[in-house]
Amino acid sequence: MKKAIFILVFLTIAFQGSYAQLCNNVTTANCSDAIAGTSRFYLSTPGNIDFTFSDMQKYISGITYSGSTQLRLKIDEIVPGACKWKLMMYIDNNNHLPANEWEPLVTYGSSGNVPELDLIQVKVYNGCGTPFNNGVYQIFAGNTQYDILEIIRDPQPLHPAGSCDGTEINGAGSYLTDYNEFNFTIDYRIIPGFQHKPGIYQITIHFCLEEVP
Repeated sequence: MKKAIFILVFLTIAFQGSYAQLCNNVTTANCSDAIAGTSRFYLSTPGNIDFTFSDMQKYISGITYSGSTQLRLKIDEIVPGACKWKLMMYIDNNNHLPANEWEPLVTYGSSGNVPELDLIQVKVYNGCGTPFNNGVYQIFAGNTQYDILEIIRDPQPLHPAGSCDGTEINGAGSYLTDYNEFNFTIDYRIIPGFQHKPGIYQITIHFCLEEVP
């Protein structure tokens, strides 16, 4: 075994409301504001995830963290029956260039490539199957900084809570009353192979909640 085969990856999960970098600063009209109002993100799991690849088996088969992020939403309405929202996630490498690479903190040696942003796979799901691409591993396919993956999309009609029929619920509600529609579980997977330069790399994944017309 080559002594240089070692990668330590830091993944930071950052939760932000309508002020996040790629979120539009929408004037609240029908939903309670996510900052000053009563609508909220709740994170019931640690915000940082470390992937450490220290042996051959991990390089070949990868590392999967199941249920590493539990994102719970509480969406309160101002205008009854008119509150509608979307939820997305986007990747951020702290303005590192090239824009399609992870941010390197420390590298060892000169052989190998810096990991690109499509290395990480994410899967979002809940008990009612409301996320777009529910239960399917996805990558940030544009492979560029700030690439987006949609969880609850826009545009689409208003789908009120309570049906639990697999539609993308996007109306007022709460994980306290409709847990399986307003609780989102996120899994993460990385299968690096042997082509990457050993070192320590970092990215951030932001979750963005935003009211839509």
